[in-house]
Amino acid sequence: MSTQQRSFNRRQFLHGMSQLAAVAAVTPALGGEDSWRCAAGTTLAAGRPEDVGMCPDRLEDVFARIQRRVNDGLFPGATALVARRGVVVGHRAFGHMAAGSDEPVTLDTIFDLQSLTKVLATAAAAIALASARVVHLHDRVARHLPEFAANGKGSITVHDMLRYAAGLPVDNQLLDEPDREKVWRWMAETPLEYPTGSSVLYSDLTYRLLGRMLEAAAGEDLDTLARAHVWGPLGMNDTMFNPPPALAERIAATGYSDHRGYMVRGEVQDEQDFALGGVTGCDGVFSTAMDIAVFCQMILNGGAYGDAHVLRPDLVRRMTSNNTHQVTEAATDTSPINNLLFSPKGLGWELWTRRFSHGGTRLSPGSYGKVGGSGTFMWVDPERELIGVFLTNHGLPHPVDELNWNRMLDSVGCVEFFDGVVNALHETGRTGGAG
Repeated sequence: MSTQQRSFNRRQFLHGMSQLAAVAAVTPALGGEDSWRCAAGTTLAAGRPEDVGMCPDRLEDVFARIQRRVNDGLFPGATALVARRGVVVGHRAFGHMAAGSDEPVTLDTIFDLQSLTKVLATAAAAIALASARVVHLHDRVARHLPEFAANGKGSITVHDMLRYAAGLPVDNQLLDEPDREKVWRWMAETPLEYPTGSSVLYSDLTYRLLGRMLEAAAGEDLDTLARAHVWGPLGMNDTMFNPPPALAERIAATGYSDHRGYMVRGEVQDEQDFALGGVTGCDGVFSTAMDIAVFCQMILNGGAYGDAHVLRPDLVRRMTSNNTHQVTEAATDTSPINNLLFSPKGLGWELWTRRFSHGGTRLSPGSYGKVGGSGTFMWVDPERELIGVFLTNHGLPHPVDELNWNRMLDSVGCVEFFDGVVNALHETGRTGGAG
């Protein structure tokens, strides 16, 4: 990108962000509205399950089942958080910071989130920039990242990337090249695997390049963007890329890296993202269960948390709804791995399906969530005003294939967790709203 183009984009970015109020964006909205200010959003506070229609004993059973899995050696440790109607009804820690360690996991333990990065950083930053009119969903990616136009990709839009429908392959691992700029160029020049918009293919490469494009458009790295315009306004002070050494004792280890030759702790486990410096749109964010719950509550509120107005409500609705009508649940929800790769998607978010969703079988239609390959999960059920966050230090399956993906999901018990949370509601039927 030319210096002139980058300078122009930075001025445009700063102009858009100059309209922030209380470190949250307030810009003219579409549809003739004067602004997208919304009422103060619900904030989280600790409370009793029975005050929000949940059974304490059933919730305790959910946590006991996690502890049994830890005791059985299926993964070293975890934190779990459940909230409903703004009330945190359960927040627990289990096990240890690493296999064979005596260090206990605590409520403020920081986990390597892997692909939760796609929502917490990349999609959120994209929607924040769209809220400030710095980037538009219909923008062509090549407008901000000219090298991306190679091999017939000049018409791909930001929206195509956000909804996992750009046409790019799942990944393009280039670990043997030490020159990061060369790796980025090669990734940007990757040919299409299928016609843009014709299908869905979950893609680390797509989100890696989307993060790169957002950096080019705004003139800031993704860490700075997410911190300034999403995490900071929300008070998510334990959410970051590349945690500093001072936080090492709070960070759960993931697994041994053959490539690096040591147990990974405080570094992104994915080798490609580590090689690129640890700040990418695909992986690299570290956080706590409470910070993630705050983010989920902001989304549930429609873009606000307390007095912080972070994302435009209409864009939040679009972000959490089906953006991929070219595929159907019936044709794609045929196994856990096919669910991840091919099922209908929002913008960054995965959408709940009836059979093989890692959010279980009992969430309401319209629920949305995200999985991280290290064994991290977040789900929001808007009909029930319910949030579940489940973070483990299981670590990436090795290799990441269908067999090992299934084993990871089975070991951590994500379906058991989310089904148990719904079972703790005082209501009847799959989607009943009583309680």
